Amino acid sequence: MTEVLRTVRLVLHPVTMGDHAALLTHWTEPLVRRHLFGDRTVSAAQVREIIDASERDFATEGYGLWALRPARWSGGIDGPAPGEPLIGVAGLGHRDGPLGHGVDVEILYSLQPDRWGHGLAAEASRAVLDYAFGVVGVPRVTAEIDMANPASAEIALQLGMRRGPDGPAGPDGAAYYAADRSRWVGSSRAVDAVPGSLRPA
Repeated sequence: MTEVLRTVRLVLHPVTMGDHAALLTHWTEPLVRRHLFGDRTVSAAQVREIIDASERDFATEGYGLWALRPARWSGGIDGPAPGEPLIGVAGLGHRDGPLGHGVDVEILYSLQPDRWGHGLAAEASRAVLDYAFGVVGVPRVTAEIDMANPASAEIALQLGMRRGPDGPAGPDGAAYYAADRSRWVGSSRAVDAVPGSLRPA
C-alpha cells in the first residue's frame, strides 16, 4: 500500500518532519488558522506533535495528514513540480463525535489563501475520501465545520457529505457533516485519487 496520492493538479505526500517549517508557516497564516485552530497561534512544538501523531496514525491506521503540492505531468513522469512550495494540507484524524457519540474519523484540510477559489480543497479532500473508503475501508468520515466558514460547508456538500445534528463547538457552534463508505463506493462519483503504484504510465 502506498500513501502517496495524485490528482489532476496535486500530489499528496504524508507529512514528515521535513515539512515542519513549511507547515509552521502555513498554519500561522492568520486566514488559515482562523477556522482550523480557532484563531489560536500554533507553536513549533505543536506542529512537531501534529506530524508525530500523523506518522503514528499512518503506521497504525493507514491514514493521517498529507502535504499538498502542485503536480507536474510530463513524459509519463508525475510528482511535485520542482521548487513548488507546500500549498496546503488534507487528511484524516480522530475526534470525539458530536454530543459525545463516540470517536469519529474526521477529514481536515487547509489551503493557502492565494489558492482559494480554484477547487483545490475539494479536489484534495475527494482524493483523501477515495483513499479512506476505497483503500483503508473506513466506514464513515465526518467533518466539523465552523459556522462562520460557509466555503467549507460548500466543499462538504460538493463531496456528497450530509449534514447531521449540530453540537457545541466554540462560540458559534459548529455544523457536522458525514459521508458513509457504502454510499461513496456505490456511487458513480469519479475517482480523483490515484495511488502512487497505480499512476498512469
